Amino acid sequence: MTARRTRTGHHARTDRRDPTAVAAPVAFWCAFAYGALKLDWALGGASLMRQTPLPAGARNDLLNAAPGAVAGSWASVAPALVGMAAALHLSGRFGPHGRFRRGMLLAGSWAGCAFMVARALGLLGYGFAGDVRVLAGWASVPPAHVDLARFQAQWDLLLWSPYWLLFGTCWGLAARRYRRLRGGGSPPSR
Repeated sequence: MTARRTRTGHHARTDRRDPTAVAAPVAFWCAFAYGALKLDWALGGASLMRQTPLPAGARNDLLNAAPGAVAGSWASVAPALVGMAAALHLSGRFGPHGRFRRGMLLAGSWAGCAFMVARALGLLGYGFAGDVRVLAGWASVPPAHVDLARFQAQWDLLLWSPYWLLFGTCWGLAARRYRRLRGGGSPPSR
């Protein structure tokens, strides 16, 4: 195995032996999947639409293709494209970045990590904690929405929360690896 010496004198593992090397590509594909799903909705598709955990009114707007919901789907495609580009940058596909671009890339990655992990855990309403509360009957749900809440909690627990946890964790690992291998963003010595 060959190792490169970073600015701090520590050896960085090569991609072949570094399990975090897959974090940026996984983040890329998670962003792609999110963007593709939102594009499908914006174009009139309904893939996984019923399984999306949303308040009843927002869910009805989405299912009925209300103009605001369609516009929201279109608006969500742009951040997915930005996320795909950021993941490519974090993977090292492009040369070294200047201090400003490096700072923006890392700040955005860490913010995405924090938001997505918080969402997955349930700190933002939906997520593992809220799903367990709904499924265990500990959450206060209006009687008219109990079946919908349980349906959404099941899907969120099995699909959406694990997805957001994977996506967010990959952002954090990719940002950490990028910073470590680039010595804070400077090109590795050869």
